[in-house]
Amino acid sequence: MEDQLLDLPGVTAVDIGEKRIAGRGTGRQGIVVSVARKRTPDRVWPGTHIPPDVLGIPTDVIEEKPVLQHAHHGAEESVALRGRDFAHDGAVTGGDGVAPCRSVQLSPPEVRNAGRYRRTGTLGALVIGHQPAAAAMGLTTFDVACLDDAWAVGDRMVDPDTGYVFAELARGALSGRVDAAAVTLGCGVQHSPVIPGIGPIAGQCAAYPGEPVRKSGHGSGLTAGVVSSVDATLRVDHGAALGVRVLREQIRIDAVDGCFTASGDAGSAVVNSDGRVVGLLFAGCRTGSTGFASPIVDVLAELDVELCVQHQHIGV
Repeated sequence: MEDQLLDLPGVTAVDIGEKRIAGRGTGRQGIVVSVARKRTPDRVWPGTHIPPDVLGIPTDVIEEKPVLQHAHHGAEESVALRGRDFAHDGAVTGGDGVAPCRSVQLSPPEVRNAGRYRRTGTLGALVIGHQPAAAAMGLTTFDVACLDDAWAVGDRMVDPDTGYVFAELARGALSGRVDAAAVTLGCGVQHSPVIPGIGPIAGQCAAYPGEPVRKSGHGSGLTAGVVSSVDATLRVDHGAALGVRVLREQIRIDAVDGCFTASGDAGSAVVNSDGRVVGLLFAGCRTGSTGFASPIVDVLAELDVELCVQHQHIGV
């Protein structure tokens, strides 16, 4: 039934949550159906209405369109690349900015004006690669590091604030459960398994509804939220080259105070109160009040990496 709901015109997500009426909770569990724009019944084509219930479970229709949380900057406006050798201004930590050196040609509506753009996002947390040898790496999203279907292992990554080239693309995964990538830090680049404002990474675990979490992103900085679901299914537009992808069993996070995510936050590590990473942020609603993250266990498994935790030594 989930796929049948997703196939209806305008539906962007299907989730399980509390049925709400006029913004107030009813205490009843329902099927939450997100649409790009709510319409009155007389403006919906016959046969495409969202049913009031599914097998006796009430539906709740909300207006919400998940969008990828990367940012675009005109190539001519971006910080100029600084030299050919790997370098970084200080130690690389979670929450730092990351962008491919490669720019891409974009047109409206993806950007306001047609031209070449560099995509930016967040390096969420440090990880260790298993093969071919243990190496210091950083997590971000596929849409940030890989851009499109023209990506290649070895594509160089730059700090968008300084212009230092400090890493290169190692692995990418865009599947039904994960939007993620890993970049290998350059030889000699210093790094630390902490996220400023959050602290050292203690490991990973599964998220659960009601859990308080935080993230530090290159777009909106340090923000707090609460996990509202771990069963969200989303339709997300990845651009002309990759098309619309469906991701299932994703984590939904609602902001504690106004905003949880903004453009540039893609790749942020979502961390619980114990310092454990629960997810990798990749999308959010346009207002930023809701974010969506891939479960960290799936991210690590598909990329074949493990989180780097405090006191763990890794080479470069």
